[in-house]
Amino acid sequence: MSQRRTIAQGAALLAISSYVSKLLSFFYRIPYQNMAGDFGLYVYQTVYPVFAIAAALGIYALPVVVAKLTLHHPEEKREVLWSIFFVLLAMSLTLGTIGWWVAPEVAALFGDEQLVQPLRAVTFTFYLLPVIAVLRGMFQADLEMRPTAFSQITENAVRVCLLLIVTYYGVQAGANPYQVGANAHMTALGGSIASLALLLRFAKGKIGRPVISGRHLRRVGRVLLTSGLAVSIASLALLLMQLIDGLTFVNLLGDSMETKIEKGIFDRGYPLLQFAILFATSISLASVPTLLMEYRKRNDTATKLHLETLLRSGLLIAAAATVGLVGVMRPLNIALYQDDNGTAALSWLAATAFTASLSMIIVSCLQSVDAEKYAFVGVVAGLLIKLGLNIYLIPLYGMVGAGMATFGGFAVMAAAQLLLLNRKFGRVTAGRPFYVRLLKAVIPMALFLYIIEQLFRLSGWENRIGATLEVGLLVLGGAGVFCLFALRMGVLTEREWALLPFGEKLYRMHQHRRII
Repeated sequence: MSQRRTIAQGAALLAISSYVSKLLSFFYRIPYQNMAGDFGLYVYQTVYPVFAIAAALGIYALPVVVAKLTLHHPEEKREVLWSIFFVLLAMSLTLGTIGWWVAPEVAALFGDEQLVQPLRAVTFTFYLLPVIAVLRGMFQADLEMRPTAFSQITENAVRVCLLLIVTYYGVQAGANPYQVGANAHMTALGGSIASLALLLRFAKGKIGRPVISGRHLRRVGRVLLTSGLAVSIASLALLLMQLIDGLTFVNLLGDSMETKIEKGIFDRGYPLLQFAILFATSISLASVPTLLMEYRKRNDTATKLHLETLLRSGLLIAAAATVGLVGVMRPLNIALYQDDNGTAALSWLAATAFTASLSMIIVSCLQSVDAEKYAFVGVVAGLLIKLGLNIYLIPLYGMVGAGMATFGGFAVMAAAQLLLLNRKFGRVTAGRPFYVRLLKAVIPMALFLYIIEQLFRLSGWENRIGATLEVGLLVLGGAGVFCLFALRMGVLTEREWALLPFGEKLYRMHQHRRII
């Protein structure tokens, strides 16, 4: 099997597993909000970025660092892996312990001192992080994506089941929202244990006995604390945006029940945004080993070609996801959360998907060619803009201002990342013809979504069942229209379609005129 096909299949597997995981996340947020209310969702989601940062480190950022370190030193793979494990173990134990003791101070930073319990529950997430990250990185270095994909699904499935159970019984028992939120975050430990058990089964016979090397410990520690830190921060841009909202929203609008409910309504949007940019991110991460190997061969032409191909493939999905999410936001809000409160703010978050996806793709590219510092600078620039806009816009426009600030932060982040990528490689671009063809595929999709939305509004069918049917029609119809025009306009070449999950099959069907 060719290496390109292996990478494409790995990308498809990671994309599918990520979508299944995000569907599970959507699933639990709906009954959680329905059981605990928007105030309960505020409690859970305000602390959620802290948990999600730890989870994302184990799923995405640290495995990439592990894979890169082992590819740099293939002849000393065993020593490197054990050294990474010991360094991460020391870091995790330190962070978990400190996190427990400083939870009251962190809760005060969030503007709500009652968040101490949920924050302390999150600290348990860090303790299994080292072994999970090392095992996933070990498999990714060997271009084996199955363990990461299956363990990710297992982790989320177990966590969601436990979360819904403890939430239901907590609400029935009359527990306060803060206790319910703390119990919900504790269920992450059960998911991590299930994921670890599955990874250990895949790794049977591959781990070997522990090896302690002072030389490797120093080398790995230096890399993790420099480029590893840069990789982690660059990979967690979306979660850090949420963290900024958690630290500023209540503090800027006042510690009141109305403010916290408004924050809970706004928090409906970030999982939707994350879902929209998921495919582009998954494709980028799965392509890191191939891009790294081309770069290591000093094949500048092939490296630049791969970067531009990856950019076009990711942007195709990002454009479709952005237009689609904006188009379905109102009925989706009703279908998931029973009302259309906050639709304007959530639409701003949806519009962020394109620039956020572009930023994530470039971050992955820069990381894979040892340019972590460039990626770090671009992300920090976007986060600073987000913080500044939050301070200015939230007092004026509330949660709409927070949505506008997220849009502005990611726009600056994407622009900065693109400038830094061009500084590293010269002019790397998707090309003007690509954008023209992409626009010709996006416009018919947007028109379709607008017409169907207006027809449903005129029908007066505004209940949850009607909204669910509308979302289904918009998603399936919009995706069909976009694929039809994207193939007809030749937005991507055959090689570029092959990078997308199921893209090669769609292209072949188009070539044989089976659907067109």
